[in-house]
Amino acid sequence: MTPVYANTFGLRKVCNTEGEIIEVALDISHKYMKTAMTVTANGVETVSTPAAEPVISLVMNRASALSLRALLDKMLEEG
Repeated sequence: MTPVYANTFGLRKVCNTEGEIIEVALDISHKYMKTAMTVTANGVETVSTPAAEPVISLVMNRASALSLRALLDKMLEEG
């Protein structure tokens, strides 16, 4: 079963040729260790490998990103 919660966040920005930010993307994903059983000459072994699944990607223009920042600042100040 695939988890539905997120534990990794990333930010990306797209700028025009003048260096002005056009959009910002907040990428949210879930990283975990995937395990599998494999048969080797030494017997059955458990192999773990890192895996990641995207949960959502929010793409915002500059004004939306600034509004989100203001909302987060307000919520954190209220504590």
